[in-house]
Amino acid sequence: MPTHNSDIITDSASMAADTTGSLDTVVAPKQHRAQYLNGFPQYGGNDSVYEHIDQMPVLEMPAAGNAITHNSSPLHDTGSMIMFLLSCLFLLTSYRLGSVYIANLGHNMFSTKGKDDLYSDHTMSDTRIIIALIVNTCLMEGMLLFYGLSWYAPKLALALQSSVFLHVFVLVLAAGLFITLQLFLYRLIGFTFSDDRLTELWVGGFLASQATLGLVLFPVVVITLVFPSTIKSMLTLAIVLYILARIVFIWKGFRIFFNNFSSSIYFILYLCAVEIVPPLLALAGTVYICSIL
Repeated sequence: MPTHNSDIITDSASMAADTTGSLDTVVAPKQHRAQYLNGFPQYGGNDSVYEHIDQMPVLEMPAAGNAITHNSSPLHDTGSMIMFLLSCLFLLTSYRLGSVYIANLGHNMFSTKGKDDLYSDHTMSDTRIIIALIVNTCLMEGMLLFYGLSWYAPKLALALQSSVFLHVFVLVLAAGLFITLQLFLYRLIGFTFSDDRLTELWVGGFLASQATLGLVLFPVVVITLVFPSTIKSMLTLAIVLYILARIVFIWKGFRIFFNNFSSSIYFILYLCAVEIVPPLLALAGTVYICSIL
């Protein structure tokens, strides 16, 4: 039996079940209202249904640049650690032959009286341990300069970390060149204004102060390598130790060469021309070299 209401559906099975044996009598069929003509309803929670795809939540992916592979510090650089270990090995193998010189480091730094041959003549063992100690100092200063430039000159940090070994090697060479030029300058000043005995006494104090500086900087460098969070405090400690080493050497030179009040003028000129200006120029040159590598 047709119907004009689209919402009404006839249940033919019910109609057939209610039909009697008489052909004239037909029971009215049961009618059911249609469900979900416009689709299934939306549910809340995890069963939510979205009619359009643009209504679905969007996961935003953060934009990023290309990955940059670099060594963050000398601890993660093979070449720098090989230099560090070779310096330690050279120092340890030289200690047995030059232990007497190491025992006299304090005397060499502070004393202005001593036998002439104690400073003017060195055995091969003493020379070897002096070279090992100075090389160790250059390496310690080079690594600390690397960290110092990375910390105090952030613009150079990316360039420094992109080629750690090259910059550490250059900084170590720069420290060695600076110590060599200072040694030559001290000998020239001593040759010009003093005698050989006092010159050797003065130069011996310089070498002893630099050797001791390298030894006290060794644990500072190790802590900086292993615990990068201590970089700022370790750099501050290294600067203080370097200044103390310079003060000890300058004080010894003052005690050796200061004879009367007129000598103070020459001493002030010496401080400005030798102990203040050259380190500043060397630091500026080092920064410039690292910036162009």
